[in-house]
Amino acid sequence: MLSPRRSELRLRVADRGQTPLRPLRLLFIDFKLPYLLRDSEYAAGGWATQLTGWIAGLAHLGHSVGVLTWKGANAHVGFYADCELVETYDPSRGIRFVKYFASYIPSLLAAARRFAPDVLIQANAGMSTGIMAFIAQRLRRPFVFRVSNDIDVDERCRDHLLGYERLAYRYGLGRASAYLCQNAYQLSRLAETRPRNLLHIIHNPYRIPDSLPDLRPRAERRYVAWLAAMRPFKNLPLLARIASALPDIPFRVAGMPDCTLDPASLAALEILRDLPNAEMLGHVRRGDVPGFLSRAAMLLSTSNYEGFSNTFLESFAAGTPVIARTIVDPDSVIRDRALGLTTPDEDSLASSVLELWKMDVPRFDVLAERCRTYVTANHSPTAKAEELIRIIAPLVAQHA
Repeated sequence: MLSPRRSELRLRVADRGQTPLRPLRLLFIDFKLPYLLRDSEYAAGGWATQLTGWIAGLAHLGHSVGVLTWKGANAHVGFYADCELVETYDPSRGIRFVKYFASYIPSLLAAARRFAPDVLIQANAGMSTGIMAFIAQRLRRPFVFRVSNDIDVDERCRDHLLGYERLAYRYGLGRASAYLCQNAYQLSRLAETRPRNLLHIIHNPYRIPDSLPDLRPRAERRYVAWLAAMRPFKNLPLLARIASALPDIPFRVAGMPDCTLDPASLAALEILRDLPNAEMLGHVRRGDVPGFLSRAAMLLSTSNYEGFSNTFLESFAAGTPVIARTIVDPDSVIRDRALGLTTPDEDSLASSVLELWKMDVPRFDVLAERCRTYVTANHSPTAKAEELIRIIAPLVAQHA
């Protein structure tokens, strides 16, 4: 027999279109979020950025959010009101692989049990997918997987995961109660092996920062911006070719090199450092990103793949259009909503940059306004959190 609390919850979420009256307790996992919250000189990655938007929206709706993370995170971050940083273990200690079973998993399970979540959510393919699915099974709670990149759902996943990580990922995928996709490509690939009724497309939330300046006129936008953690798939060689082909256009490149950079990417970095029209800025703190993008005429993406790039949303919010290849334009929003320019191949990216650079001022001003309006209307953290709760509430009721 169901307890009064749980039977009441089941009645209140019987209609999938309604948000439950009782606030839910949602538990995520991320070991990079504390660095982002502290605005440390550390490449936190796209999921940590996205997670801040989910946290803000869920907190605004009155739900409780916990994030499993490393021991000492609260002291590192200081006060943070929107969620509870649930400390677990010190990731710098222990023997590789053995430590998962000796300390990591027991510590995560104990911390999750103390938080007492209604649902567990994890993003990024890897070991944590299997661990969170296992913890959810032990706690008898639903597990939800958030796809954070296109390569998580196709054959490219094998290239960046070790053998035991692939096993853990497959285990976790097989035990998910729902899959949250960023775009139609991700949904279509998962639909080949997963029940379609468990698949949902829900775009990233974006919390517009208080420090975001008013839309700058074209005359104050003096360069092409490139912003990313410098990893092989960000395609630095393509950036170097474009900057070299457009010597009269200033480029400002923001980001720190990753330890996985291949020889071609390292060579491209050297070329960029020697170009007179390219300025290498290194790491740009999160608080400085809005200003950096607002002073750019455009954001150039040279990536080989994405999911739904948070950097695109940051750029749109600054009124800065995006230049990218069609393979990284999520659900064709740049093309269909006219938020910049897209091209199917690498060779025409330079001409797209030149076209937008020479765009007349009235057309550019309309474009800048359209970019900001798009983010405000479509990526509100509160609206996206409401979408998330509408998906999760029936799962919680079923497990109750």
